[in-house]
Amino acid sequence: MIPLYCSFIRRKDMDTVLSCLVTDSVGPGDYTEKFVKNAREVFGFDTAIAVRSPYLALFLALERLGLAKDSAIGLSPLAPAYQAGLVSSMGYKPVFIDHDADTALPEIETVRAQGCAAYILFEPFGILPEKAPLDELGIPVIEDASQSLDAQREGIRAGTLGNFALCGLEQGSPVTSGGGALLFTAHKRDASVLKNCAESLGGELLLTDYNAALGLAQLRNLEKSIERRRELEASYRMELARTRHHGFDQPGEGRTGLWSFAVILESGMKDAIIHAKRNGIEAAPAFEGSVVMGQGFPESTCPGARSLAMRCLLFPLHEKISSKDAGTIAKVLATLP
Repeated sequence: MIPLYCSFIRRKDMDTVLSCLVTDSVGPGDYTEKFVKNAREVFGFDTAIAVRSPYLALFLALERLGLAKDSAIGLSPLAPAYQAGLVSSMGYKPVFIDHDADTALPEIETVRAQGCAAYILFEPFGILPEKAPLDELGIPVIEDASQSLDAQREGIRAGTLGNFALCGLEQGSPVTSGGGALLFTAHKRDASVLKNCAESLGGELLLTDYNAALGLAQLRNLEKSIERRRELEASYRMELARTRHHGFDQPGEGRTGLWSFAVILESGMKDAIIHAKRNGIEAAPAFEGSVVMGQGFPESTCPGARSLAMRCLLFPLHEKISSKDAGTIAKVLATLP
């Protein structure tokens, strides 16, 4: 079975991980510092900290905004379910901002109308909105760029659309540390806030050296990883174009993220999953763990997001896929029922 997600380390990079394993350091230390430094250089962050989960990264970002209790926070119904739970547990009111059912772009024009004091921007598969409408909101924006690695739109790259941004380092990320997240800003105006946050965090909240060593090895191979994923993406798109189904495109000039290969189905999802499995490929619903698919979420709320959640299927897109396996996946995409 060709797995949906797969991360690996080249043999020559195993020394980084093995060297960490034989040290006395268990918590955050030199490897964590090196990982953050390298991540800042690779992604162009002004300031960054590495913490133990995306949940914690979002909590810290929201806490730094200093919003009044009961403030309305805009968030995506396609985002991981933990985001809505966190917003509620912090005493804020979650307000759900729908997505266009075809493009997956968030309906930013509704954020102000719903009285939001801040907005958590989730970017499915690295589909980026225009920056100007976000700036015109006049409220803090926290960008979840976990699915947006290497995404750009009109020369503006993912991670630079908000005051703060987070990037999960969990399973499926092109840069994984086996768990954790980066919280960062690309803007000097917000750097001091994040630096003060980093100085106040205890060691039990920061990414450990063990995890950071794995992340370092991933960063070293990132350029080749991106190149391979782009090659696979191009071949998949060619085969998908033969069908009635379609993928996602970045509006205007730019490119989408490389988290996975997403297909918007014009037929039943169950049949497509069975078709993939018969050919030895793991495929899964794109938004299985999202807010909109959670028990009790009103069906009439955010119809665009619900439509996407019911029609969007993920296929493997990672650098470990061999040429033979890539051919099998392409064939399955070209023959989707």
